[in-house]
Amino acid sequence: MPFAAGLRNSLRARAQSAPSELANGEGLERVLSRHLLAVEEMADSALLTSVLLLDSDGRTLWHGAAPNLPASYCSAIDGSEIGPSAGSCGTAAYLGRPVYVSDIASDPLWEAYRHLALQHGLRACWSTPIRAGNGELIGTFAIYHQTPGHPTDEEIEAIKLITDHVAQAIMCARGVQDLQPPAASHQGDGQSRLQMADPANPESPLSLSLGQLIEHAARMQALADDLERHAEDSGSDEIARLVRDIAADCRAFADTVRNRTRG
Repeated sequence: MPFAAGLRNSLRARAQSAPSELANGEGLERVLSRHLLAVEEMADSALLTSVLLLDSDGRTLWHGAAPNLPASYCSAIDGSEIGPSAGSCGTAAYLGRPVYVSDIASDPLWEAYRHLALQHGLRACWSTPIRAGNGELIGTFAIYHQTPGHPTDEEIEAIKLITDHVAQAIMCARGVQDLQPPAASHQGDGQSRLQMADPANPESPLSLSLGQLIEHAARMQALADDLERHAEDSGSDEIARLVRDIAADCRAFADTVRNRTRG
């Protein structure tokens, strides 16, 4: 998966689309799946991707998105606890650093999970923590391969870019919609722990009063201001441009609400 202009452009396009998708009521899983599909489509070799979301308890990872991983595998690892020997993702979340397992069949980190992966032909898993702008750990991003292997320097650089995009999408979702904490919004039916509200449901958080809508606009404005501050500290021109693009979309949403609710 070379770090190429095509990947950067594809993710930039996704970053520009995600805020409006979320504001229109699309679920976080669907939005993240589009991010992951964009990555998989740009890859030179076959790979599968996933996002796991860290529970508010700080100990459990729930399914976030995995558009092409087998559903039975996603269900089997859903709700796994993080730890020092908890596969690639659980260990990455526990240690707070990337964990690149080049051969699931032999790596001791996968002792408790290798049978789940091998039955689906998954042989390598590279996992990276996802962090919010304030450093808070919010999940993991993983790349699976069906052949053993370790990421190249170029691939590690690409993974960092992808992870930053995923983090921004998650934080944008939190700013646009009131997400229930993962453990509270799921009752064990194998679906995403971060279920987004249904606009057709009158009990949905998206059925907003005027006051609530204005409050959401204010939150989006605050999120835009926060993103601008993070852009200044990003240390990367590419990431700074991306973050500023997202901030601009957040401001546009807030301005639209204010303009339409005046008078």
